[in-house]
Amino acid sequence: MKIFKIKYLLFFPLLIIIKPSLAQKEQGIVWHNPAKQSFRVVHNQIWSGKDISSFYDRLPAKAEKNIRKEVWDLSKNSAGLKLIFNTNAKEIIVRYTTQSKKYAMSHFPATGVSGLDLFSENTDGSWAWANGKFQFKDTITYKYTNLSLGKLKNKNESSFHLYLPLYNSVEWLEIGVPAGSTFQFIPVSNEKPVIVYGTSIAQGGCASRPGMAWTNILNRELDSPVINLGFSGNGRLEKELIDLIVEKDAKMFIIDCLPNIVNEPENIKSKMIYATNTIRAKYPNTPIVFADNSAYLENRMDSVRTSSLIRANNISFNTFKELKAKGIKNLFYLTQKDIGLNMNDSVDGNHPTDIGMLKHAKVYKRLINKTVKH
Repeated sequence: MKIFKIKYLLFFPLLIIIKPSLAQKEQGIVWHNPAKQSFRVVHNQIWSGKDISSFYDRLPAKAEKNIRKEVWDLSKNSAGLKLIFNTNAKEIIVRYTTQSKKYAMSHFPATGVSGLDLFSENTDGSWAWANGKFQFKDTITYKYTNLSLGKLKNKNESSFHLYLPLYNSVEWLEIGVPAGSTFQFIPVSNEKPVIVYGTSIAQGGCASRPGMAWTNILNRELDSPVINLGFSGNGRLEKELIDLIVEKDAKMFIIDCLPNIVNEPENIKSKMIYATNTIRAKYPNTPIVFADNSAYLENRMDSVRTSSLIRANNISFNTFKELKAKGIKNLFYLTQKDIGLNMNDSVDGNHPTDIGMLKHAKVYKRLINKTVKH
């Protein structure tokens, strides 16, 4: 026993010596938590604060009792949300946890499902992308190093745009920069957003990274807020969602739900009419856009699937023409040909690759630039 005590006493001081060195290493990074700010910092989010049950939710807490559980669960995914912050740091570390530890899908990489994406704007208005090193463990980390500020918008400090996971729910997140670096979250602006209500394609499936979801590409291209209300497999143009959406004013409402109601052709017309009339009753002049199912049709070998897509698109477009004939103004439509996907633009015949996402964003940008007053 005496020998043990002597060894223990000899060893114990070593622990005391080691601990401070570890603490000093941790103190080299200063961590910033968005949820602890006194002002709104989650961009592309239209409900916030006391209206939501979790910091990164996309729908208000009151919606839970009125919408299907599947939609509510998907509304916890942080698709389309981003943080903007100014810093002069040349190293940025982001650490966070997500609700699901299933970080990837068979056709959708972890970098898109659960990952982050960091951009900054150049002096000429183009965007610079930061290539981070990532680790998908219990706590996910992204580390960005050697960040060059030379061509960025501000010579000594830059605004970084951090897009959050598309198909996972952020529970907790911190951004770390070296001690002595400047750091400031940028508050959410009061600018009217483009509101997108849609399916998995709008939510971001199957982009390789969050920044490549078409709503996020559009967000950068317009330099304007774009609200992502895409719900994978559950963007069914439901009354409950339309009633929620019209609570918020917008510069444009985009309804891209056809892929999830292809198999209920008998309901397409009535749902489109309800959505149009409900939006028009509150916003007489705000542009409304409906879209075809964008999945490619030419040379698709599955003739049954092709027929169902064509049938749904025809019903949708004919309903649009009827609404226009009744005198409804500022109503627009994008056909499958307008979007222009082909067999090379999808993962599985339905969900776009990054190229397919880019095509979506470009056609919506053209339409917005033509129809929305700036």
